[in-house]
Amino acid sequence: MRALFFGFFLTITASFSALSDGHEDTLHQKVIDPDKAYSVAVEAVRDKRYTVAVEHFTKLAEQSQYDAQYNLALLMKQGLGIPQNYPEALKWTWLAHLGGVKKAQGLADMLLDLVPEKRQDKTRDDVAEILTARIESGDLTALTQFARFHLDVLVEPDYETAYSWYSVAAALKMRGGIRGRENVIDEIDPEKLVELQDEASEIFQNLTSPK
Repeated sequence: MRALFFGFFLTITASFSALSDGHEDTLHQKVIDPDKAYSVAVEAVRDKRYTVAVEHFTKLAEQSQYDAQYNLALLMKQGLGIPQNYPEALKWTWLAHLGGVKKAQGLADMLLDLVPEKRQDKTRDDVAEILTARIESGDLTALTQFARFHLDVLVEPDYETAYSWYSVAAALKMRGGIRGRENVIDEIDPEKLVELQDEASEIFQNLTSPK
């Protein structure tokens, strides 16, 4: 279990499985070990070297490391190592939540009270763009996350779109695909179901056809 932070004081809640024995302050290396980079970031927070922590967590967050996304969001919310930026913090928090970080939902609820509705909408668009870019690049783990995005992040759940993406995930044997599809199917108008299955089939063909 990676180290996650919570609350105003960024308290360590769990130990990292393989703490680094080095003290690197930059990511300017040709080959980056994600676990080592994460450990360096955790140590930087403990030492109150927040700029270093932000640098490392940002690099990892951009590589879809969900714990790093959550910790980066906390630093952004508090303005430690980087100026406060509630919309950016919300973006990384939502991505962490969709990636399975349980504590992220509580942080998202806090940030929603701080971000105006118009900026919330833009942030939702940003999250959707990141997830679709991951899918288009071949990262199929983002399929169920994009489906869940339509349930957990949108103002009103879009069960139909979620069903389509869960169906694609299920067909590709992605974890959570079948369960997600079955959880939302009762919310779908039976007359709409076949149309959504056609839509899912089209998405599936686009993803699996030779480029």
